[in-house]
Amino acid sequence: MGKRLISLLLLLSLLGVMIAGCGDKETGGGGVEGDPTVKKWDEDVTVSWWLVGGADTYYQTYWTEMKSMKAIQATVGINIDFQVAQNYDAYLPMMAAENYPDVVTGNNLSKYPGRMAGMYDNDVSVDLRPYMDDYMKNFKKILEDYPDLARDLRLDDGAYTFVSTLYDIHDDNDRIAASEFGLAIRKDWLDAVNMDVPTNMEEWYKVLSAFKTQDPNGNGKHDEIPITMASSGWKYFLPAYGIDDDPSIMKDENGNEVVVNGYMSNEYKEFLTELNKWYSDGLFENMFEKTSLEQREKVVLGNQAGAWKGEAKHFDTDDEGSYISVLRESAPSAEFAPAPWPATKDGYQWCFSDINSFARDTTVITSNAVAHKTDKAAAYLIDYMLSESGSTYTTWGIEGESYEVVNGEKRLMDGMDEQVQFEGANIVKFNTYADPITVALPNFGEVSDYILSGKTEEYVNASTVWAQGDTSYKMPASCQLSVELQQEVEDIVTEMKNYTTRQRQRFIVGKEPLSNYDTYVNQVKRLGGDQYQQIWQQAYDAYRVR
Repeated sequence: MGKRLISLLLLLSLLGVMIAGCGDKETGGGGVEGDPTVKKWDEDVTVSWWLVGGADTYYQTYWTEMKSMKAIQATVGINIDFQVAQNYDAYLPMMAAENYPDVVTGNNLSKYPGRMAGMYDNDVSVDLRPYMDDYMKNFKKILEDYPDLARDLRLDDGAYTFVSTLYDIHDDNDRIAASEFGLAIRKDWLDAVNMDVPTNMEEWYKVLSAFKTQDPNGNGKHDEIPITMASSGWKYFLPAYGIDDDPSIMKDENGNEVVVNGYMSNEYKEFLTELNKWYSDGLFENMFEKTSLEQREKVVLGNQAGAWKGEAKHFDTDDEGSYISVLRESAPSAEFAPAPWPATKDGYQWCFSDINSFARDTTVITSNAVAHKTDKAAAYLIDYMLSESGSTYTTWGIEGESYEVVNGEKRLMDGMDEQVQFEGANIVKFNTYADPITVALPNFGEVSDYILSGKTEEYVNASTVWAQGDTSYKMPASCQLSVELQQEVEDIVTEMKNYTTRQRQRFIVGKEPLSNYDTYVNQVKRLGGDQYQQIWQQAYDAYRVR
């Protein structure tokens, strides 16, 4: 899903979650404007809400004028004062000055020192548990119904301090909707060399070699680039060795889960050995020292690339600007195929897709809301967004205007894809009602159905392939370092990662012989590699016993 705006309505959308009462404020389902089953807040109150929009002027009024947000405010009787920043430049100064509003939405996981635990320890965010019985019953029910999610949202001391885009990682549609990146390959080239989509590293080598030595683009020249590795596409082959873009979780000889710095492992040496062979045989461009999206586009759209780091939108035949649509202007028979994550030597498939129970954009109710006496109203408002009717607003907009229900299923009304004027800008008409993809809403049920229902079969098929496999080797986003441990990691990671990045390039292109791998590992350890593993092991152990 697109991430150019910040996850605001965050939370919303859990089909089947019935709205419960909030103290003496009875609430219920519905999903129509002015829902009479929802008791309005019993006093005039405005909740200030900070988020990051974009540089375009219209973002300053985008959420204020969005019809779904107006409907939500009218339904619950709580006003929202959106405070929209163009970027994160003012984020830390705002926090340091304690000049933050009642609600803050942002990439707090990366922007705030110490992440969510740091925000709570510094009295920026509040514990949501005291609000659950009277003001956040939907949220409480979600935690009860989804124990894995409850564990992931809970801090190590038991506090719940944030809400976010929520994912049911065990649901197929949720996984598919969250898996938009993976390995793409030219299906018509495979047909030309009489080969199938590769499923492991051995097959990949054979396919890329065939692309190199034969003439799959049919122009009579040896101008094929078997695979372009721009934008760190090399990482997409790490699953074949059971390691992630570190840290990784592996099992030791006793079956215990241990945290491993993947870039110190024997498996990583195998990976480097294979990629060195590919490079030596001229199977990919040297894109390690200077990655370039423009270069990738040039070779893919120029009918030269056989495989690349793909995106599901590249497969979208309904989009005139997609890779497949543009390429077919010069190569009408072009056809793409998604490649599964390459299996290990013993045939096990790990999944590289970043599938977690919540997104990295998080929302907190701040201590200033308590001081302003708006904290309860903020909790009530956010909780309504977690309800079925709140989800309907934020996902689909207004029934009869932006969507209709046909045979029990929602679908957008005709004309919702047209461009309209909004505050001096041209935007899609539907986005004047709601913006579930750009704002990155949770993929529970209704939202994932919305995302997938609006995509072509080719797009959905690519995402489906890339959603397959085991993600348990990846460190969960919910495993968070304490403030102290985060500082220790930051003291280590910059120099260590600079070294591993530099040496990876040298190993693959042959400037550093792989016979020096042990020397490399020893240097990583001197730079804090073992300590890095121990810190993350401590955090992971705490996560597992929540």
